[in-house]
Amino acid sequence: LNPPYIVKNLDDSFSVVVGYRRLLAAKELGWKNVECRLLPKDFPSFEALMLNLDDNLLHRKLNIIEKAMVIERMFSFLQKDEIINDYLPLLDVPANSQSLELYLKLNKLDEQIKVSIAKEIISLRVAGLMENIDREHRLSINDLFITLKFSFNQQLQLFQFLTEISSREGRTIKEILDDSEISEVLTDKRMNAPQKVKAIIAALKKRRFPSLSGAEMAFKKGVSRLSLPSGVNIIPPAFFEGVNYRLEIVFSDGNEITDKINRLNKLSGLFEVTEFWKGRGNK
Repeated sequence: LNPPYIVKNLDDSFSVVVGYRRLLAAKELGWKNVECRLLPKDFPSFEALMLNLDDNLLHRKLNIIEKAMVIERMFSFLQKDEIINDYLPLLDVPANSQSLELYLKLNKLDEQIKVSIAKEIISLRVAGLMENIDREHRLSINDLFITLKFSFNQQLQLFQFLTEISSREGRTIKEILDDSEISEVLTDKRMNAPQKVKAIIAALKKRRFPSLSGAEMAFKKGVSRLSLPSGVNIIPPAFFEGVNYRLEIVFSDGNEITDKINRLNKLSGLFEVTEFWKGRGNK
């Protein structure tokens, strides 16, 4: 119904332009012969690339690495502006120079990491940053992402913490990941995968921002001793650098919010809430 397209090379061999997977499937089925469409010998290489692209886009969505490969091959035939304006939208890639450069970087990464990107184990944003670190270290990060499922936001946090700790302490990323604190989390059978991810992020954050982590812990302990009504939460300013705190109250009707406000009025410890992060108040 949809035969592969092939072209004959100068050495009388053939190259598959469209339908490579169909040929593999036919081979797996044990077929001896497969009908193919032979393209003219002078068929332009760019037209062959476009024929392959159009055929794929008709029946499936290209993964990130496949898009990166297509973009790289286009540079043999097209100018940068033409690729950005006419072909990035076709590939569902934002039409700007930053996106173009990001996708080109992906082609330089290790095959193991490309597989992780294609399977959406690694986010595109983190993948673009990986070229900036040594191969051994990015492979260590890739192994961690394969072992534990990090959300894309958690991946970015981990990457930033690792690079900043590495720069400040003069240690490699692999050395940081091999530290006993991280190893103990990875081998802890009492924790499930999401708990391990949170524990690793927390450990690295504490190491990167020891003062902030201490303040957050002190504030959390202080608030927990207040015995706030269910559905009530106190949120401090970011990094404890501002003066405005937020009080959140979840309620379903007027009676419930009235009850919660009345209970809050009876909590004397609220007068000291802005001191909790300093390790003072509510003692």
